[in-house]
Amino acid sequence: MRNLIIGSLIATLCLAAILGPGPLGSGQVGVAEANPGTQWNAAYFNNATLSGNPVVTRIDDRIDFNWAGGSPDPAVPADNFSARWTKTVNFPTAGKWTFRVGADDGVRMWIDVTPIVNEWHGNPEGYRTYEVSIDQLTAGNHDLKVEYYEAGGNAGVKVEWYFSGGGGGAPAAGTVYGPASWNASYYNNIDLSGAPSLTRVDGDINFDWGAGSPASQVNADNFSVRWTTTVNIPTTGRWRFQVGADDGVRMWIDVTQILNEWHGNPEGYRTYDADVYALTAGNHDLKVEYYEATGNARVQVRWFLVEGVGGGGTGGTTAPPAPPAGRVLAAPIANKVNVRTGPGLGNPVITQISYPANYQVLGGVPDLSWLLIDLGDGQQGWVSNAWVYLYSTNPGRNKDTTGGGQPDFVDDIPRIDLPVAPPAQPPAGTPRRTLQGQTTDTVRMRDGASLYASQIIGSVPQGATLTVEARNRNGSWYLVSYQGIRGWVSALYVTLLDGKVSDLVVSTEVVPTPPAGSVFVPQTEQAVTVRGQATANLKVRDAASVRGAEIGEVPSGAEFVVLGRNTTGAWYLITYNGLQGWVYSPLVTLIEGRVPDLPIR
Repeated sequence: MRNLIIGSLIATLCLAAILGPGPLGSGQVGVAEANPGTQWNAAYFNNATLSGNPVVTRIDDRIDFNWAGGSPDPAVPADNFSARWTKTVNFPTAGKWTFRVGADDGVRMWIDVTPIVNEWHGNPEGYRTYEVSIDQLTAGNHDLKVEYYEAGGNAGVKVEWYFSGGGGGAPAAGTVYGPASWNASYYNNIDLSGAPSLTRVDGDINFDWGAGSPASQVNADNFSVRWTTTVNIPTTGRWRFQVGADDGVRMWIDVTQILNEWHGNPEGYRTYDADVYALTAGNHDLKVEYYEATGNARVQVRWFLVEGVGGGGTGGTTAPPAPPAGRVLAAPIANKVNVRTGPGLGNPVITQISYPANYQVLGGVPDLSWLLIDLGDGQQGWVSNAWVYLYSTNPGRNKDTTGGGQPDFVDDIPRIDLPVAPPAQPPAGTPRRTLQGQTTDTVRMRDGASLYASQIIGSVPQGATLTVEARNRNGSWYLVSYQGIRGWVSALYVTLLDGKVSDLVVSTEVVPTPPAGSVFVPQTEQAVTVRGQATANLKVRDAASVRGAEIGEVPSGAEFVVLGRNTTGAWYLITYNGLQGWVYSPLVTLIEGRVPDLPIR
């Protein structure tokens, strides 16, 4: 074990307030933590004393769980269980570091061989947080260990740490901030009008009220909140503010608005990033406004240093910092896509996911045929790559800048060297050779059964009848023949007219590219004019993402032509008063035409 060198271990051990005004509800979204990229080795036990062999071992990306009345895994009971997490973390600068540990019930933590938190007891009052500040933690690698047990009732545990000064150094990039003394005003309306129904101090904007309310004085639906505080930014640099909400949220630094997502979220909780370049060190005023319409209510605010600005220099121009890698997300391309306990069809199904949800990709087997995704509430599972659409939250990583034939974000997915389990039972019966199918949308024809490792060789119009010759292993792609041209198309957009998927032979054929000019491409991709109307003020962006640059705005009630949609249907490409760009589709009502009439752009 490495030695923990502490000039003076100031155990400012605070019994902090409950995170939120009431007991634990449904799961909270985890946040990035110090030294992102290292993961916790986790072991879960079917008792409260960490005895015997663990019933579940896995890698947890972070310790930030709210299981409420549930459990971490089907193999673990909802009550009377325990867990142990270990990891090695590099602390890049010496100085004062503060560790925040919260739990319902018992928790304890070590750095190297030194215990810094020992709260191994039940919590009848519910979730509690404890803080320990270490004056002079040495820079370099340190071993961390956390142990937790749940007795009865709700279950939750969270571990965070952050640089809090001293040592002459800047905070580590990725060190998370958020807890502060927020002056909070709650209103029984969604526009922050009139007198507040409740004022109080919130120690952290990290609430998941579910279908409930923040307090007895506040509505469960149709309420709003304003939080203000002053925080010290310890070093000049590029800071990222990460705000999540269901429904609307906006944020200011001093007098500058950095985030404006003041709208409902029919799809549920969403996270938004706002980067502030060269934010100066020192005190800054923060303001956050939030509203809840109906359904579940949830909001969280975090910020962290992405890249510091060094001292010195000769007055020359500084090159802009490189863009962040971003998160890789997986979007199901169908409903009820199976998620399994391990990679391969031979593993049990633990849940199903459906379009249009998105899930963070935590890793994948070496060839990325199976992906490990974050299901939320501390749950993980494996999904076949053939049934999801992958993309990065950083638009620049969705391009192929290396010439390798695949988007750059493929290199951002950690590889996990696990064997892929074969199907539990081989398919029975003798498959037929061909079936007849009909397209439900304009569909691209490719030379291989892959979205990335293939090239487009043509397209087939909506409503066309084609011959289906074969399928890939899991039936998500069909090898078809249309007007004498053969190629692969997504099975999602083909209806089989005279058979079922299991009737088809399995093929891995890569189709030769046909001669130029021989592939049928419809004269016009969009035979039907689709018109839409804005149900709220729309931001027009240059990409199908909230990270796309704003290039204009469409007022509420305005009508426009819809030219296409992205692969998930969450964004529409429109033209309005000579401006062409992308808008968020839940805020658009189609008044002429249908979604299937829109080509994928």
